[in-house]
Amino acid sequence: MGRETHLMAILNITEDSFSDGGLYIDLPSAINHASFCINHGAHILDIGAQSTRPGASDVGAEIEIKRLVPLIKELKLLHPEIPISVDTFHHSVAEKVLNIGADLVNDVSGGRHDPEIFKVMADKGSPYVLTHSRGNSITMDSLAKYANVVNDVKKELSNQIELALSNGLNTKQIIIDPGIGFAKNVDHNLTLLQNLEEFVSMNFPLLIGASRKRFIGSVINESDPSKRIFGMAAIASRCVLAGVDILRVHDIKEISQVINMTKSII
Repeated sequence: MGRETHLMAILNITEDSFSDGGLYIDLPSAINHASFCINHGAHILDIGAQSTRPGASDVGAEIEIKRLVPLIKELKLLHPEIPISVDTFHHSVAEKVLNIGADLVNDVSGGRHDPEIFKVMADKGSPYVLTHSRGNSITMDSLAKYANVVNDVKKELSNQIELALSNGLNTKQIIIDPGIGFAKNVDHNLTLLQNLEEFVSMNFPLLIGASRKRFIGSVINESDPSKRIFGMAAIASRCVLAGVDILRVHDIKEISQVINMTKSII
């Protein structure tokens, strides 16, 4: 991808996502929002049928597939030029969506939840976002303990990368994500953002997903996730400056403007 910052639009077809749960659960609403995002600068759509917010329950692979398949098929007809990412940690979901036209898989567990996902990705040869996290949605907050968060996250990412490669993935498939908000507290998240170059230097495309997250609300004193856009704007500029390849966001139109303005003055 080079060092261009590509925008990944978040499309949650869930009932319980932390900031937009239920808004796009039906097919027409999801398609309309996807089209809006594409028209306002999204380069990739990231569709999630399972909330990964702290405390979320696992709906299971069958429900994910039921939610995802009609939408992916329709979007591939309407917008064949736009890559579709699916946010899942189930190997059966990954296999199904890739078979019907999805282009990549975004696994917030980095292969820990369901190691069989590595074999699916190796077989398909599709891009795979390998995210650093610990535990699951229920336990991750209690696991936010690091000797040095940058070094520890890099080490744990590297361990999962080696595991993925040993299961047949190739290095060109892997996109890394340090997992902002996953088993990290406010200071951990800020430290990771201050040290993005450490992850750029790992020589894999780098994805950052910080949009509307709780730590932004803590910093700017905003309890409503939908009103954290100015905090996210600052993060977007930081990501452009660091050379982040993919920025996963809710507010595509506004963050696209932030990226364009940042690029124009550096």
